Amino acid sequence: MSLIDDLLKYKEEVDIRFHMPGHKGDTFNFKELVSLKENLFTIDVTEVEGTDNLHVPTGIIKEAQERASLFYGAKHSFFLVNGSTAGIYSMILGLLNPKEKIIVQRNCHRSVYSACMLGDLEVVYVNPVIDEEFNIPVSLDAEEIIDVMDKNLDAKAIVLTYPTYYGTCFDLEKVIKEAKKRNIYVLIDSAHGAHFRCSTYLPKDAIELGADAVVYSLHKTAPALTQCSILNVNLDNVDGIKFMLSLFQTTSPSYLFMSSIDAAIGIMNRSGKELAEKTISYANRLRNRLNSIGYKTLGIERIGKYKINDIDATRIVIYSEIGGHNLNEILRKKYKIQVEMSDDNNIVLIGSMFDKEDYYEYLYTALIDIKNKYIQGENKRRVFLKTDYKIRMNMRQAYYSQKEKLPIKEARGRISAEMLVPYPPGVPLVMPGEEITEDIITFVEKNRGKITFNGISDRNAEYIYVIKE
Repeated sequence: MSLIDDLLKYKEEVDIRFHMPGHKGDTFNFKELVSLKENLFTIDVTEVEGTDNLHVPTGIIKEAQERASLFYGAKHSFFLVNGSTAGIYSMILGLLNPKEKIIVQRNCHRSVYSACMLGDLEVVYVNPVIDEEFNIPVSLDAEEIIDVMDKNLDAKAIVLTYPTYYGTCFDLEKVIKEAKKRNIYVLIDSAHGAHFRCSTYLPKDAIELGADAVVYSLHKTAPALTQCSILNVNLDNVDGIKFMLSLFQTTSPSYLFMSSIDAAIGIMNRSGKELAEKTISYANRLRNRLNSIGYKTLGIERIGKYKINDIDATRIVIYSEIGGHNLNEILRKKYKIQVEMSDDNNIVLIGSMFDKEDYYEYLYTALIDIKNKYIQGENKRRVFLKTDYKIRMNMRQAYYSQKEKLPIKEARGRISAEMLVPYPPGVPLVMPGEEITEDIITFVEKNRGKITFNGISDRNAEYIYVIKE
């Protein structure tokens, strides 16, 4: 049995994918993707005459990146073949020097914190706004961000997530205008927003709003292979960013990935509006129908609440009284539907331009069936992320300090020496240098075996390294 055999087995177990990558198996057979599939080994080449070089592009790769810049309206576009993480590292470390101050949204992806640790940066947090009905972080308070900037005018940059994993957006335009007045770079993790340029019915793209640098995961919502991303920059001087890209990107970049990035952008440029708006109509209809039979979904009616300024209508979040993890398991085992993720309360489904209407009809039928067959009760809801993080030590200093290993249930009040990251969505519960609180311990104990914990040496999260006292 090989890995290929195991993945083909997954294909037999799941009929409908509501998870990334956004191509959903290339449901519409676009010519670019068919050509990529048919010539997989033929175009798997290296840097020889005529194929250009990603690190010093002068030919076909340069032209492809220019097509991306034109589509997104950016001054510079850089293909990322190591995923969005390489772009996150490069935009942060390419613009900041060691020991400089950076403002970070506390529920950013782990790659942001890793970049701050690598760069030995001084981090100041901005806490997310929690939607108390779904018990998820959904936004940021623009006024609070402005207040944090005013208290930290020596900050060189601010890193924010737009949209969230749940498809919600804060008032980024206001934050960008205020940051520019204070000469603070605005760097955006828009991993889930690569498709926003496709329709005016979607939130405005971060580059369009004036962000200085934005990273997109084209594989999440656009028709690109996993690991294909792009970094768009609106600055004139990109020398530092280019240097860091040469540091963090492989010296053997995949031409399959680069071709996939270019193909995805070509498809979005040519057909994105039609495809995106079809998906929006399918998702809106599904939400309306589910709301009418007793489910609760996260939709545009929440704009204006919990500081939500806009929402990605292709993202589907469903609250269930039987619990998100239970609903996820039932959909997979009984109905061969795989969702993107689940938490205590909700399931998250990624709608993409490559969905078919039948997917949404079958999902609706399955959810009606589940509602009739399974007992609905009061779900004991817990907030996914708390806002009382306690920084006790610089991240880098904490990581390189003397450590000892403790059972996590005995680590309350101690300073963590490693990161603890539930996947998905990849937002750290605790980082090196932060205090381990009772809430964190309870969350881990409650979710062990239900979700994956990354970044921690003990994959079961039963033990954790702490600073030795």
